[in-house]
Amino acid sequence: SGINAEYGGPEKSMKSGYMATSDRVLKAYGDDKAKKLMSSRTPRLPSHTVIKSALDNIHMRDFHSTATPESLESMGDKLYIQILADIEKREYDIVPSKLDLALSEEPVKFLNQLKCLRGIFAWVMADYKTALQNFDSVIMDPKSYMRLKVQAHVHRGEVYQAKSDKNRALADYNTAVQLDEDHPDPYLHRAQFYLSIEGLEQALKDLQKCISLDEDFPAPWTQLVYGQYQMARTMTPSLLDQVFKNLGKMQEKFPEVADVFALYGQVLQDQRQFSAAEEKFLEAQRLAPDNVTYKAHIATLKMMAENNFDSALVLLKEAHEKDPKCDFVLENLGMIYIQKQMYPEALECFKKALELVKTEAEAAHLSALYIGIQCQWEVCDEYNVKPVSLADLQDFSQMMTAPQG
Repeated sequence: SGINAEYGGPEKSMKSGYMATSDRVLKAYGDDKAKKLMSSRTPRLPSHTVIKSALDNIHMRDFHSTATPESLESMGDKLYIQILADIEKREYDIVPSKLDLALSEEPVKFLNQLKCLRGIFAWVMADYKTALQNFDSVIMDPKSYMRLKVQAHVHRGEVYQAKSDKNRALADYNTAVQLDEDHPDPYLHRAQFYLSIEGLEQALKDLQKCISLDEDFPAPWTQLVYGQYQMARTMTPSLLDQVFKNLGKMQEKFPEVADVFALYGQVLQDQRQFSAAEEKFLEAQRLAPDNVTYKAHIATLKMMAENNFDSALVLLKEAHEKDPKCDFVLENLGMIYIQKQMYPEALECFKKALELVKTEAEAAHLSALYIGIQCQWEVCDEYNVKPVSLADLQDFSQMMTAPQG
């Protein structure tokens, strides 16, 4: 009777066993489905938010040139200068086709820069094959300058990481560090890799090194404080005071960086300081009105603080209307539809999100979620039984996300 009292009795134990088995089956299904999906999916540009986030995580100065189109002879080289201007103006939709055109026009001066940028845009489009071909070419060409090789290794590592090839990913990050120990970007991306495998101590060490190399680079600051908060939550609660001090310091240092306020809001939300969290999300939204993920965070806040799913649904619909290609919004919208037992709408959201995610891990998660909800819907409909609650599917208090990269 002592065991039953402690663990909830044999019925709870059996339920836990069934749930664990279901989780394993869904995970295996998701992993298999993700590999097939990502190898056959038609490449497409994701949300501009995703592209900007990827570019914010690198030093674009490695690609900059003082040359003007008039000073260049090759049409491919002239187009390269135009492409840099397009990226600066965030006119991302025209960049992939311009890169292809420039590479077909026999560039002389900027051939490897064009290949590296083509690889980066192929990567955000989840076109792994094209990305790897371009990065391999840059790495193997003895004419590539060192910082460009560093970028190629860093981004090839990202592609391998997206393909769940952790050994190759880490090898590329390590090589990038060895090529230029004073370049901040390899440390940032290796830290993001460590965060993804819960290697908090290694991640924090790399992030501190990255900041020491460029104190005005916002990305490692947000990742560092995120990592410190994860450590405070899981291992060292005494770190929490330092986390809030660092959040305040970061806010003062980067008053115009929306992700700083968004991270602050997520920490406050996780600590159930809802009013203060909403203020931070609203400030993030003011600073970057085109980034709809901040509105999605406010929607999550409404669910946690007020149990107000209708208000959350309105906010998420507004976000989706503004940016239909944001997979983060689509996933959250799907979860709301589940709570409201609107299963066809939920499945449609997950299906659309699956067309936009750029990593196998994201695709596996959504594939498992999709088949799980589909099965539940069919069984509940067939036998007229009550579905499980959203709390059984996902705890919204655990929806804190790492700063995007």
